[in-house]
Amino acid sequence: MNRWTRSRGIIVKASAGLVAGVIAAATASAVYQTYGARRDRRRFPPPGRMVDVGGRRIHLWTAGTGSPAVVIVPGLGEPGLNWAALLPELAVESSVVLYDRAGLGWSDPSPLAGTARGAARDLWRALDKAGIAPPYVLVGHSAGGNIARLFAAERPGAVAAVVLVDSSHPEQIRLLHRTRAAIAREMLRSRLTPLGLRRLAYDAGWSDRARREAEARRLPTTLLSTRIAFDLSDRQRRADLREAAAAITVNPVQVRRRAPSLGAIPLTVVSAGPDEPPGSDEKAVAEQRRFYSVWSPLQADLVRLSANAEHVVAEHAGHHIHRDRPELVVRVILDHVRRVRAEAGPGG
Repeated sequence: MNRWTRSRGIIVKASAGLVAGVIAAATASAVYQTYGARRDRRRFPPPGRMVDVGGRRIHLWTAGTGSPAVVIVPGLGEPGLNWAALLPELAVESSVVLYDRAGLGWSDPSPLAGTARGAARDLWRALDKAGIAPPYVLVGHSAGGNIARLFAAERPGAVAAVVLVDSSHPEQIRLLHRTRAAIAREMLRSRLTPLGLRRLAYDAGWSDRARREAEARRLPTTLLSTRIAFDLSDRQRRADLREAAAAITVNPVQVRRRAPSLGAIPLTVVSAGPDEPPGSDEKAVAEQRRFYSVWSPLQADLVRLSANAEHVVAEHAGHHIHRDRPELVVRVILDHVRRVRAEAGPGG
């Protein structure tokens, strides 16, 4: 046997061993992920109402009483849980609903999930089936702003006010040239991450990444473990990927065509006014300035959606204003609640 034949045999054996190892790791990851997901469903039951919308269920986390109901639509790939810290203050004055879109949080998945229009229709069906009557003060954060716009444009009589919290704009994909590529890269990274192995690393104490990411959302301490379970969920990841894909394809078209205006519905646009990145990283400073040179005019353009609108800039806050300046977001929402009640009068 010559040297080339021996070398080729070694390469073949090594390649076969590598492939077998990858398959074994993938199988172990899938098995552990299935076990972990079932365990999490038992450990973290839904805190709200599971509402049937035609063969599948939407989770509405409700609190408080009274009208108008505040309905919160979180951002891209986010469950209602991410807004739970604001529930106590809002629920003191009115009823509040945190909306889990299909596949996110506790809501059942749907093969048609992802589009803003589909999410708006799911929300309407869920509110109706749950007996949560209009009028609504709709609050949409980031990509949730597109859903709030579509809901309000299609059912203006049910909407008393809209609050857009650093909302997406249908032109951002076109004007922020790197956004589409950044979302696509994040989708690929997420898809290639073996969740079972990541779950095992967290459970075994080898990695605290999942906890650090959950803590960064500034949730109530009692909800951290629930958020970690969502982050390690296949169902959550699939829904997140569908929403990301729709955000750079169909959603801008839907919003432009179906929600070009909100008429005279009272509207408050709350926009980020972040400080420049700390330190002397000139590249980071330049990148942030470039981004906001486009983003800020888009936010100002959202004010033109309604003839009855105001613009609030949240100083010292980034994109997640409800984390950085929760008191401001609560004040804006409750101002609308009080105005609606005042206009309705004592018998309203």
